[in-house]
Amino acid sequence: MTLTIRRAQEQDTGSMAEILNEIIEKGGTTAYRDKFDHRRIREEFMPAKLGISCFVALSGSEVVGFQALLWCDPDWPGDNALPEDWAVIATYVDPTTQKGGIGRALFKESSRAAKDAGVRFIDATIRRENKGGQRYYQGLGFSDYRSDANSVSKKFAPV
Repeated sequence: MTLTIRRAQEQDTGSMAEILNEIIEKGGTTAYRDKFDHRRIREEFMPAKLGISCFVALSGSEVVGFQALLWCDPDWPGDNALPEDWAVIATYVDPTTQKGGIGRALFKESSRAAKDAGVRFIDATIRRENKGGQRYYQGLGFSDYRSDANSVSKKFAPV
């Protein structure tokens, strides 16, 4: 599969929502439970207040995956708050095209964006039962730094 990686654009939000909604319906790999629409994709992933980057992977003209990189929320009210110079990453690939190098191609661009933005570490927090996601981030060079009953957190230092 020949891939093109570029920054996400408004016209991609529908396809991005379809991919994420299919993953949510399948269950077991994302913490999200509620479906997405164009507006929610823009608000959550497209460079907003905390946004660093959001890239899509295209096969021809079809969006087959996307990856967002966001600064950690300095006002995070929950457990396990992260330092402000850390970023969090989210990767979503169409379930019918997984294991085709899409995530790795997206991460090449996200890692470069993280370095350019001055990110100290990228956090990937993955559901414990998502073994494929854990292998994916481990294969990119992420290392475990925290875990609990529900998730495993890995970090990566952009170089």
